[in-house]
Amino acid sequence: MIALADVAVVVSSAKRSASWWKQTHGFPSYTVGGTGHAVHVAPPGDRFVLHLCEGFAPLEPGDTGIAFVTDEIDALVARMVHRAVEFPLPLRKEDWGAMAKFADPDGNVFWLIGVPSSMVRATLRSRAPAKRASPGRQAKPTRRSPRTRARRRKG
Repeated sequence: MIALADVAVVVSSAKRSASWWKQTHGFPSYTVGGTGHAVHVAPPGDRFVLHLCEGFAPLEPGDTGIAFVTDEIDALVARMVHRAVEFPLPLRKEDWGAMAKFADPDGNVFWLIGVPSSMVRATLRSRAPAKRASPGRQAKPTRRSPRTRARRRKG
């Protein structure tokens, strides 16, 4: 099996960057390896994570190409502006929707795209873990009819 683990974003201080993501966006952080080897942040409940990569590559500020989608772009941008987040590309309304680009304290630039609620929900559902039965076992049905239950008791 193979799965996407994370997207690395080079930062000068993983701890400081994690604190910024928490303060400005409410993203919890996760430390891998117990010693702070890898610090990840993600929107609450999301399986997609950013690896705040400190000390493995040179800091290269600029457009990361990483986009976040939201169904409440106006309110989100207003909260971010209130929290002093910098916007190299302020909120723009387009025929197709709305977008903005914001920067973290190290100058990494992220996209913010306004989309309908149905798209945000579909994006989250597509990342939900698949429920699978254990190898060699079939998944149990979630509900049995009274007839099936009666047959099992007799059986």
